[in-house]
Amino acid sequence: MAKPDTKDQILDAAEDLFAEQGFATTSLRQLTSRAGVNLAAVNYHFGSKDELAKAVLQRLIEPINRERRQRLDDMSKPFAIDAIVRAFIEPAVRSQQVGPGALPESRGAGLCRLFGRISVEQPPFLREFISEQFGQLGKRFVAMLSEAAPGIAAETLWWRMHFTVGAMAHTLANAHVVGQVSHGVCDADDHEGILNQLTAFAIGGFAAPEVSR
Repeated sequence: MAKPDTKDQILDAAEDLFAEQGFATTSLRQLTSRAGVNLAAVNYHFGSKDELAKAVLQRLIEPINRERRQRLDDMSKPFAIDAIVRAFIEPAVRSQQVGPGALPESRGAGLCRLFGRISVEQPPFLREFISEQFGQLGKRFVAMLSEAAPGIAAETLWWRMHFTVGAMAHTLANAHVVGQVSHGVCDADDHEGILNQLTAFAIGGFAAPEVSR
Protein backbone atom coordinates (compact mmCIF):
# COMPACT_ATOMS: atom_id res chain seq x y z
CA MET A 1 0.00 0.00 0.00
CA ALA A 2 1.47 3.33 -1.07
CA LYS A 3 1.87 6.01 1.57
CA PRO A 4 -0.77 8.79 1.40
CA ASP A 5 1.76 11.36 0.23
CA THR A 6 3.44 9.23 -2.44
CA LYS A 7 1.73 11.05 -5.32
CA ASP A 8 2.87 14.44 -4.05
CA GLN A 9 6.38 13.10 -3.49
CA ILE A 10 6.52 12.08 -7.14
CA LEU A 11 5.08 15.41 -8.33
CA ASP A 12 7.54 17.39 -6.21
CA ALA A 13 10.51 15.39 -7.49
CA ALA A 14 9.36 15.66 -11.10
CA GLU A 15 8.78 19.41 -10.82
CA ASP A 16 12.32 19.93 -9.49
CA LEU A 17 14.01 17.64 -12.00
CA PHE A 18 12.10 18.89 -15.05
CA ALA A 19 12.96 22.49 -14.06
CA GLU A 20 16.61 21.68 -13.35
CA GLN A 21 17.48 19.60 -16.40
CA GLY A 22 14.46 19.42 -18.70
CA PHE A 23 11.74 16.88 -19.45
CA ALA A 24 13.59 14.86 -22.09
CA THR A 25 16.79 14.55 -20.07
CA THR A 26 15.13 13.43 -16.85
CA SER A 27 14.99 9.64 -16.58
CA LEU A 28 12.46 7.69 -14.58
CA ARG A 29 15.37 6.21 -12.63
CA GLN A 30 16.41 9.71 -11.55
CA LEU A 31 12.84 10.58 -10.71
CA THR A 32 12.19 7.53 -8.56
CA SER A 33 15.49 8.06 -6.77
CA ARG A 34 14.69 11.71 -6.02
CA ALA A 35 11.14 10.87 -4.88
CA GLY A 36 12.17 7.83 -2.85
CA VAL A 37 9.64 5.58 -4.59
CA ASN A 38 9.72 2.68 -7.03
CA LEU A 39 8.72 2.68 -10.70
CA ALA A 40 5.49 0.85 -9.92
CA ALA A 41 4.33 3.85 -7.86
CA VAL A 42 4.94 6.22 -10.78
CA ASN A 43 3.06 3.93 -13.16
CA TYR A 44 0.21 3.49 -10.68
CA HIS A 45 -0.37 7.21 -10.14
CA PHE A 46 0.43 8.56 -13.62
CA GLY A 47 0.81 5.78 -16.16
CA SER A 48 3.51 7.46 -18.23
CA LYS A 49 6.15 10.16 -18.13
CA ASP A 50 4.01 12.39 -20.38
CA GLU A 51 1.03 12.12 -18.04
CA LEU A 52 3.29 12.87 -15.09
CA ALA A 53 4.59 16.02 -16.78
CA LYS A 54 1.03 17.16 -17.51
CA ALA A 55 0.07 16.58 -13.88
CA VAL A 56 3.06 18.62 -12.72
CA LEU A 57 2.14 21.51 -15.02
CA GLN A 58 -1.54 21.36 -14.15
CA ARG A 59 -0.74 21.56 -10.43
CA LEU A 60 1.13 24.81 -11.10
CA ILE A 61 -1.38 26.27 -13.56
CA GLU A 62 -4.69 25.43 -11.90
CA PRO A 63 -4.47 27.92 -8.98
CA ILE A 64 -3.74 30.69 -11.49
CA ASN A 65 -6.62 29.82 -13.79
CA ARG A 66 -8.99 29.31 -10.87
CA GLU A 67 -8.23 32.83 -9.68
CA ARG A 68 -8.64 34.19 -13.21
CA ARG A 69 -12.05 32.55 -13.57
CA GLN A 70 -13.15 33.90 -10.20
CA ARG A 71 -12.13 37.43 -11.12
CA LEU A 72 -14.05 37.24 -14.37
CA ASP A 73 -17.07 35.86 -12.52
CA ASP A 74 -16.94 38.84 -10.16
CA MET A 75 -16.98 41.44 -12.95
CA SER A 76 -20.14 43.25 -13.91
CA LYS A 77 -20.97 45.11 -17.12
CA PRO A 78 -19.86 47.37 -18.64
CA PHE A 79 -16.54 45.54 -18.81
CA ALA A 80 -13.34 47.60 -18.67
CA ILE A 81 -10.14 46.66 -20.50
CA ASP A 82 -7.91 47.45 -17.53
CA ALA A 83 -9.86 45.17 -15.16
CA ILE A 84 -9.90 42.29 -17.66
CA VAL A 85 -6.20 42.57 -18.41
CA ARG A 86 -5.32 42.76 -14.74
CA ALA A 87 -7.47 39.67 -14.09
CA PHE A 88 -5.31 37.83 -16.61
CA ILE A 89 -1.90 39.06 -15.44
CA GLU A 90 -2.12 39.48 -11.69
CA PRO A 91 -2.82 35.84 -10.72
CA ALA A 92 0.25 34.71 -12.68
CA VAL A 93 2.46 37.36 -11.07
CA ARG A 94 1.10 36.59 -7.59
CA SER A 95 1.74 32.89 -8.16
CA GLN A 96 5.47 33.59 -8.33
CA GLN A 97 5.57 35.28 -4.95
CA VAL A 98 6.14 33.74 -1.54
CA GLY A 99 4.63 35.21 1.62
CA PRO A 100 2.36 38.27 1.73
CA GLY A 101 0.59 38.87 -1.57
CA ALA A 102 1.17 35.36 -2.87
CA LEU A 103 -1.62 33.54 -4.67
CA PRO A 104 -3.19 30.88 -2.42
CA GLU A 105 -2.07 27.32 -3.26
CA SER A 106 0.62 28.57 -5.65
CA ARG A 107 4.10 27.07 -5.54
CA GLY A 108 6.31 30.12 -5.94
CA ALA A 109 8.59 30.47 -8.95
CA GLY A 110 8.20 26.88 -10.10
CA LEU A 111 5.96 27.56 -13.09
CA CYS A 112 8.30 29.95 -14.89
CA ARG A 113 11.33 27.72 -14.47
CA LEU A 114 9.51 24.59 -15.50
CA PHE A 115 7.40 26.01 -18.29
CA GLY A 116 10.42 27.77 -19.74
CA ARG A 117 12.28 24.47 -19.95
CA ILE A 118 9.40 22.49 -21.42
CA SER A 119 8.45 25.24 -23.89
CA VAL A 120 11.95 25.10 -25.37
CA GLU A 121 11.80 21.31 -25.68
CA GLN A 122 8.25 21.25 -27.11
CA PRO A 123 7.40 17.62 -26.19
CA PRO A 124 4.57 16.15 -28.32
CA PHE A 125 1.92 16.47 -25.61
CA LEU A 126 2.49 20.19 -24.99
CA ARG A 127 0.29 21.81 -27.66
CA GLU A 128 -2.79 19.80 -26.80
CA PHE A 129 -2.18 20.34 -23.10
CA ILE A 130 -1.93 24.12 -23.52
CA SER A 131 -5.13 24.11 -25.56
CA GLU A 132 -6.92 22.15 -22.83
CA GLN A 133 -5.68 24.43 -20.05
CA PHE A 134 -6.08 27.81 -21.74
CA GLY A 135 -8.37 27.41 -24.75
CA GLN A 136 -11.78 27.93 -23.14
CA LEU A 137 -10.49 30.46 -20.65
CA GLY A 138 -8.79 32.36 -23.46
CA LYS A 139 -12.07 32.46 -25.39
CA ARG A 140 -13.75 33.95 -22.35
CA PHE A 141 -11.11 36.66 -21.99
CA VAL A 142 -11.32 37.51 -25.69
CA ALA A 143 -15.14 37.63 -25.58
CA MET A 144 -15.06 40.06 -22.65
CA LEU A 145 -12.34 42.15 -24.24
CA SER A 146 -14.44 42.32 -27.42
CA GLU A 147 -17.26 43.83 -25.38
CA ALA A 148 -14.90 46.27 -23.70
CA ALA A 149 -13.22 47.27 -26.99
CA PRO A 150 -15.79 46.66 -29.76
CA GLY A 151 -13.59 48.22 -32.44
CA ILE A 152 -10.88 45.57 -32.06
CA ALA A 153 -11.22 42.32 -34.05
CA ALA A 154 -11.11 38.98 -32.25
CA GLU A 155 -8.03 38.01 -34.28
CA THR A 156 -6.18 41.08 -33.00
CA LEU A 157 -7.23 40.39 -29.41
CA TRP A 158 -5.94 36.82 -29.63
CA TRP A 159 -2.59 38.10 -30.93
CA ARG A 160 -2.44 40.66 -28.14
CA MET A 161 -3.15 37.93 -25.60
CA HIS A 162 -0.30 35.95 -27.11
CA PHE A 163 2.06 38.94 -26.90
CA THR A 164 0.98 39.58 -23.31
CA VAL A 165 1.79 35.99 -22.34
CA GLY A 166 5.24 36.42 -23.88
CA ALA A 167 5.89 39.69 -22.03
CA MET A 168 4.64 38.18 -18.79
CA ALA A 169 6.71 35.01 -19.07
CA HIS A 170 9.87 36.93 -19.97
CA THR A 171 9.35 39.41 -17.16
CA LEU A 172 8.74 36.80 -14.49
CA ALA A 173 11.69 34.68 -15.57
CA ASN A 174 14.16 37.53 -16.18
CA ALA A 175 13.27 40.49 -13.96
CA HIS A 176 16.80 40.43 -12.56
CA VAL A 177 18.18 41.33 -16.00
CA VAL A 178 16.56 44.76 -16.13
CA GLY A 179 17.78 45.38 -12.59
CA GLN A 180 21.33 44.76 -13.76
CA VAL A 181 21.25 46.65 -17.07
CA SER A 182 19.45 49.64 -15.50
CA HIS A 183 22.14 49.74 -12.78
CA GLY A 184 19.53 49.55 -10.06
CA VAL A 185 17.02 52.00 -11.51
CA CYS A 186 14.60 49.06 -11.76
CA ASP A 187 14.17 46.86 -8.70
CA ALA A 188 13.69 43.19 -9.57
CA ASP A 189 12.43 42.53 -6.04
CA ASP A 190 9.64 45.13 -6.26
CA HIS A 191 6.87 42.67 -7.10
CA GLU A 192 4.09 45.24 -6.78
CA GLY A 193 5.95 47.63 -9.06
CA ILE A 194 6.57 44.90 -11.63
CA LEU A 195 2.90 43.95 -11.57
CA ASN A 196 1.76 47.54 -12.08
CA GLN A 197 4.28 48.26 -14.85
CA LEU A 198 3.52 45.03 -16.71
CA THR A 199 -0.23 45.54 -16.41
CA ALA A 200 -0.02 49.14 -17.64
CA PHE A 201 2.09 48.00 -20.60
CA ALA A 202 -0.39 45.26 -21.55
CA ILE A 203 -3.41 47.54 -21.14
CA GLY A 204 -1.81 49.99 -23.56
CA GLY A 205 -1.37 47.18 -26.06
CA PHE A 206 -4.96 45.97 -25.82
CA ALA A 207 -6.34 49.51 -26.06
CA ALA A 208 -4.23 50.41 -29.13
CA PRO A 209 -6.16 51.07 -32.37
CA GLU A 210 -6.89 48.18 -34.69
CA VAL A 211 -4.05 47.42 -37.08
CA SER A 212 -4.51 48.31 -40.73
CA ARG A 213 -4.31 45.64 -43.41
